Amino acid sequence: MVKKPNRNTQGLKEFSEKKNQVTIEKVNKAIDKLKRSKTKAINFKVVAEEAGVSKATLYNNDILKERIMSLRAIEKSNTNGDTVVTSKDKVQAKYDKIKKLYGEVKNLKEDKQNLIVQLVDMEELKDENKRLKEQLDKIKSLNK
Repeated sequence: MVKKPNRNTQGLKEFSEKKNQVTIEKVNKAIDKLKRSKTKAINFKVVAEEAGVSKATLYNNDILKERIMSLRAIEKSNTNGDTVVTSKDKVQAKYDKIKKLYGEVKNLKEDKQNLIVQLVDMEELKDENKRLKEQLDKIKSLNK
């Protein structure tokens, strides 16, 4: 069995996930603030400035991109669309949560696979250790 190198990337994954969640929270707060103000249009530039992130961050995150695009479309089509925006946001929030949970499930499946590989390796090492102990006992008994 070819042994994979044991790379500890868990810390990097956790940091990236945490940073992504902080960014999403900042953007969501900025969007909520902009929706309440009703004086500023909701678009990528304004949201990026309000949240303190780059426009590229908004465009690269599918969840945030879809939310801003839907809010922008609603603003264009409705002059007084508060009720529509609220229901769209609830749907978007549920979609965001589902997407996040799918990501967590994917990470857990990867962790499970890594643990299975480690368990198999450990069982192989136990067997080898037992075999070597038996050989050592044989050698000791021959040397007496």
